Amino acid sequence: MTVSALVRPRRRLRRLVATTVMASAVAVGGALPAAADEAAESAAQRWTPAKLPAGAASLTGVTKPDAATTWVAGFRLVDEGGGLDFQPVVYEKNGGGRWTEIPTAPGESGRINAIASTSKKDAWVVGDQKGYDPGGPIMAQHWNGRSWKSVDVPTAPDSTGGGLLSVSAVGPNNVWAAGWTQIQDSVTPDPDGGPPQIETHSEGIVAHWDGRSWKNVRVPQPYPSWALNSISASGPNDVWAVGSGYGDDDQPVALHYNGSKWSVLPTPPHGGVYGEFNSVVAKSPTDVWAVGRVLLDDKDRGHALVMHWDGKAWTKVATPETAGPMYGAAPAPGGIVAAGKTNDRVNGYALRVVGNRASSLGIPTDLPEGRTYAPWAVATDPKTGKATIVGVIENPQGYPDPMVLTGRI
Repeated sequence: MTVSALVRPRRRLRRLVATTVMASAVAVGGALPAAADEAAESAAQRWTPAKLPAGAASLTGVTKPDAATTWVAGFRLVDEGGGLDFQPVVYEKNGGGRWTEIPTAPGESGRINAIASTSKKDAWVVGDQKGYDPGGPIMAQHWNGRSWKSVDVPTAPDSTGGGLLSVSAVGPNNVWAAGWTQIQDSVTPDPDGGPPQIETHSEGIVAHWDGRSWKNVRVPQPYPSWALNSISASGPNDVWAVGSGYGDDDQPVALHYNGSKWSVLPTPPHGGVYGEFNSVVAKSPTDVWAVGRVLLDDKDRGHALVMHWDGKAWTKVATPETAGPMYGAAPAPGGIVAAGKTNDRVNGYALRVVGNRASSLGIPTDLPEGRTYAPWAVATDPKTGKATIVGVIENPQGYPDPMVLTGRI
């Protein structure tokens, strides 16, 4: 189980009509020339891998409650009677010390998909819907400075699955989370006595913590079937959630909350036949970044998609040719740091974006025995000028190892 196998509600891509070619993508800010990409690679950063406690695990989230502390979270694979199960896991590092595991809430199983904090005494992790019964709650846990405590998030009665993929904390009494739910539309009995045919669709969901409980928030429905992958708030009156709509022309989805209501922003022009947003960073109402993937034609496995909102419109940022899908992003001076995969999906990739320019941060590719880095999330510390990227080290011979890379940006 790799981090790239973290289930998001992705339908298999339909055969796309190749109406857009590379040249048109470059014209609207698509791929940088190969020479620029090679120049960026030559300035590769010196990344330091971390040594975490032993055990196969996938890391899906990272947060820095202060300059000296880093928490990473995800899930461990465990053997339950011959079958694999997931167990939530959180690791902590203080200053130059070693990584240690922080026990999560007792009795909880499942994946942690994201983590956020406001201080060393206030943090949240969110995960998947519990069990297999419709209407089951979504796992969430709160850190009070001493221990993790389960605080479930409710779901719709007709929800047959789903989860929260992102969490953003404005303050202890103002936390937002976003993800997806699978809604049952109909059940058709099999006349021959076999399993019934169940029709479902996906919907994006937003939940809000007000200091007392989690509540589901009503948001617009931009597509008949869609999902949210990330949420970010710059303040109580500026919250952004992004994802993807599903259909013949799957497109990025962006929702905004202005303190009183949620609205859908028009799909930004991305220069491809298909696009999706996987992560969003809201720095202010006039400085918002979204990253993800764009497919340039029906044979494309996905190039990096980086967009900037200036308060009025989206602008696409040109990215190196070899940059593939971006899964995580974090704020940095003048822009963001984003992490994901190369466009051939072979190696990990990280971008430093400043203004309208993106350059490679040189994720190492020379790991032994065919192993490769697969980044999923990133956090930054503007005071030290460092980024922490987490995910997995993919191992073709066995289970993945947790991945933590730290380097200057």
